[in-house]
Amino acid sequence: KIPTLPRHYRQRMKERLRADPVEMNLSAKNDHYFLSGALLTNLLLRAAHVARRHHASTRSSSSTSAQQQLAAMENLAAQARSLQLSLLSTMMGERLCRNFDWTLSALDSMEDDVSSWMGRLSVLERQMFERGVEASGAVTSWREFGCGRMGVSAAVMKGRSLGRLMMGGVGMSPPQGQGAHGGGVNGEKKRVVTPTGGEPVKMF
Repeated sequence: KIPTLPRHYRQRMKERLRADPVEMNLSAKNDHYFLSGALLTNLLLRAAHVARRHHASTRSSSSTSAQQQLAAMENLAAQARSLQLSLLSTMMGERLCRNFDWTLSALDSMEDDVSSWMGRLSVLERQMFERGVEASGAVTSWREFGCGRMGVSAAVMKGRSLGRLMMGGVGMSPPQGQGAHGGGVNGEKKRVVTPTGGEPVKMF
């Protein structure tokens, strides 16, 4: 007996996802909806390929039962290819855009609304949401503190001090183009990158 696709991957579910992918609660269907669907389609396509090769190599390939079995496998492979397109369009379409829109709202103390949205997401989408929140927070911090001087670790400072002591002990001079205080080439001061264009560049 040729198996069929699970209920949440059949044609009716694909039509619902096509009609309104944002409102669909995928976690209620399968917490690993996209990963399970991708593995399932890969399995079905490989099974159909093996069935075609077996059908071509056997002597009984012209029998009615063999023809029916091959036709059923081909039909299942066609459903698998259709499911692949449905999964891709759902994951990378409006649902993805809305997911990243909510990452901005998560920084505005809207826990109730965000938790309601996250309840609809699969595991993969929740991971993407968390990465989006981290990226949004990093951008906000960069805009706020981007003009400040970057901190230097203690290991780097210790290395610089050790280098000056070694240069002084062997009578070496600083590299060409640097002044006595380790400035830039020809005494040019270092510049700080600002997060937005059009602002005057601060010197230090």
